[in-house]
Amino acid sequence: MDNLEEVLVEILSKLYSRIIYSEEKILKEMMGDTLSIKELHTLEVVYTSMASGNNTAGNIASRLGITLGTLTTNVDRLSAKGLLHKVKHDSDRRVVYIELTEKGKQVYTKHIAMHKKKIATAIDKLSTTEKVALMNAVSKMEI
Repeated sequence: MDNLEEVLVEILSKLYSRIIYSEEKILKEMMGDTLSIKELHTLEVVYTSMASGNNTAGNIASRLGITLGTLTTNVDRLSAKGLLHKVKHDSDRRVVYIELTEKGKQVYTKHIAMHKKKIATAIDKLSTTEKVALMNAVSKMEI
C-alpha cells in the first residue's frame, strides 16, 4: 500500500468513526437509549420498502442481509416499542408485510432530517467543484 492509500484509509476510517458517533448521538437525542442503530436501520429499510411497495418480510430480510428468524425478532422488538407492525396478506397467509406505525414514520423522518442537516453543515465548507469531486469519488466506491 502506498502512502496515498494509507492516508486515505486513515481519513476514511476516522470519517466512518465520526459518522457512527454522530449517528449514535442523534439517536440518543431522539430516543434516549431505547433504539439501537441496528433497529433504526431496520426502520429505514421498512420505510424505503413501503415506498417501493415491496415491504414483505422476505424482501426486508434480504435487503438487511439477515434471516427471516432474525427479522422476526427485530420486528417483535420494534413492535413492542410501537414503531412498526405486521400485516398479513389478505389471501396468502404465508405473506407478511412489515409497516411503520405513525410513530415509526415520525422517528424515521426526524432521523433523516437530522442527517440532512448534519451533512449540509459538513459539506457547506466545500466549494462546488469540491462537492462534485466528492460526489464522483464516493459514488465509485463500493463498501
